[in-house]
Amino acid sequence: MTKNYLEIPEELYNKLSDYAENDQLSIRLENQQILLENPKINHTNKQNLALHYFIVPSLASGIIALLIFLSTNHPQIAFTGSRHLSVASLSIILSTLFGFFGFIWTYLRKSCDLSKSKFKIFRETLTLSVAYTSISFAVQIIFWYIIGKTFSGVTFDPFTAGFLVLVFVGIIFYFLISAALSITLPNLILLLFTTFIGGILVSMATNNQKDWWQHNFSFLGTGEATQHWQFNITLIFSALILLTITDFLFAEFSKSSLYNYKFKIIRVFYILIVLLIAFVGIFPAQSWTMPIHNNSAFGLVAVVLIMIIFLKWLVPTISKEFLALSWTALIALTLSAVAFMGIHYLSLTVFEIIAFAIAFTWLVMFINSLRGIIQEGNEWQVKLLQK
Repeated sequence: MTKNYLEIPEELYNKLSDYAENDQLSIRLENQQILLENPKINHTNKQNLALHYFIVPSLASGIIALLIFLSTNHPQIAFTGSRHLSVASLSIILSTLFGFFGFIWTYLRKSCDLSKSKFKIFRETLTLSVAYTSISFAVQIIFWYIIGKTFSGVTFDPFTAGFLVLVFVGIIFYFLISAALSITLPNLILLLFTTFIGGILVSMATNNQKDWWQHNFSFLGTGEATQHWQFNITLIFSALILLTITDFLFAEFSKSSLYNYKFKIIRVFYILIVLLIAFVGIFPAQSWTMPIHNNSAFGLVAVVLIMIIFLKWLVPTISKEFLALSWTALIALTLSAVAFMGIHYLSLTVFEIIAFAIAFTWLVMFINSLRGIIQEGNEWQVKLLQK
């Protein structure tokens, strides 16, 4: 009888032994990838857990909605917009409320790194729960706006309306639970972009009538702006998400043989950047906070420039493509500064947008480059043998 073997390097064997259960591993094919896992880990667990967790909150939301609808003594309940409670309004309220606490409970229950401090776990969990719940809230607002335009005037009896609330809350809750069970570095980067860009665009749109662009980009966070809290909260939460990404990245990096004091310096740079972004939101560009705001904004760009200048020393294995891209970003930042302060070609608003966009994009792309280096360090050559 022919026996088949997989010959692997000793280093890989030592790593796999940490995941093995009684020296056994399960292997499966998924999305053209070969995955080795602990045999006790069922790849359907995440889906089963998400289904299990969302049933009770969905039923609870349906019962609550039914009781509220019956208490109004109205024979028909509006599908969307009404002076009375509607399916849309209760779905948004209950899904956001249940989803927020459900995300926290699921994320904490899933797998918290025991090496992390309780404060770091609390900060990470709260940041992610607020971010994902806010995104689901925004998506629901857009969804129900479209539904309201499409099904204007549609009503249901209280029992049907309560059942619809149950369904819609269940969908959102399932999404949030699935997200809590599937937190990865790429997902966090997407979350960062969604939170930052979405929040900034909303701030721009709500201040369109005030011609904010005639002042400066930071005007969106001042007391003169409409709902200025959106701009400031966006920056603060973007900073917290970036800090969470930094924790995830360097927790993974610390397990690699490539990890050294230079990467610790990079981590310090990222923590400094997180603080500077948060300060831009915490201290608006007005009155006594103006110096802190301006110094934080310019400090952010300065730190990015320093990182680019010393990039080759900090990460000797960085790709030539990313190195060239980094120097292009440095030149673009320098030219935009000259165009603004030197020849006054650019307005303050345009300069701020260009500088912040380049710096923010480069920081995210650098994270992806570091992640690529980690992945390259976790690749081994294996052989298939038959005896």
